[in-house]
Amino acid sequence: MRHKFKIIFITFSSLFVVLLYFIIFNLNTKNINNKTIVKLPIILLTDIKNNLFSNNDIDQKKSRLIINHFNPNCEHCQYMACEFLKDSQKIKNVQILMITSADSASVAKFNSDYKLSLLPNIFILRDTNYQFQKIFGTGVVPSFFMYEQNKLVKKIIGETIIDNLIN
Repeated sequence: MRHKFKIIFITFSSLFVVLLYFIIFNLNTKNINNKTIVKLPIILLTDIKNNLFSNNDIDQKKSRLIINHFNPNCEHCQYMACEFLKDSQKIKNVQILMITSADSASVAKFNSDYKLSLLPNIFILRDTNYQFQKIFGTGVVPSFFMYEQNKLVKKIIGETIIDNLIN
């Protein structure tokens, strides 16, 4: 009986140590990510025509840069795309980078369905190297990171209203 208790105790203790390690690791990773994104990180992605897009392509004349992590199949992301079109006047002074890891066919269909290419300040970009989650610390879609003068001013995880993105 004592032998069984010892085995159970060692098993649960080991499990506890492993879980504790993952909790601490995740907290440290989030802290590192929060420090990394305070300043606009280096962006190196491809647009829907497979052209390279980098920080040099960001319009510095715009008052705000909104980085939107999305998935073309996400209902909340589709809703946000509709809101961008509906409130295009409200967002005309911001530049929006919509970033996804989805395949090119899904992205092309999304762009076609929601006509986002009609808005010159919105760029749909593909993260083919899956760097977004590592850099920004979240894979949740939609996620929004607002920058002014290359400094993070606001972060919103989940669906929101346009006014929250521009104010």
